[in-house]
Amino acid sequence: MKNGFVFSFEALVALLLFATILLTMNFGDSNSLKELMVFEQENDLLKIWSVNFPTDIEMINDTKLLFKNFELFLDENKISGTGIGKNSIASEGTIIDNYLVERKIRIVVYFN
Repeated sequence: MKNGFVFSFEALVALLLFATILLTMNFGDSNSLKELMVFEQENDLLKIWSVNFPTDIEMINDTKLLFKNFELFLDENKISGTGIGKNSIASEGTIIDNYLVERKIRIVVYFN
């Protein structure tokens, strides 16, 4: 008697059905990694700003270095950007500066 696998008809049908389901499943867009990268970059900016306490112009320049299409809000007031795009991701943080003034910062990045 030879060693090997012996499949029943039902097991073979089940394996074929499972393989068919895996092949027809949609595992998401290629944008999912781009969304993650944009989200991480936004949060990295907020972390850096929480340590450095930049001025408004420095925040605008930092954001322009990373993103082309964005809106930047400081204390609910838009300070830069005209964002237009199919998709958007927003990050928001609160920073307490050297004078113990609370500043709310929101970055919205638009991409296709």
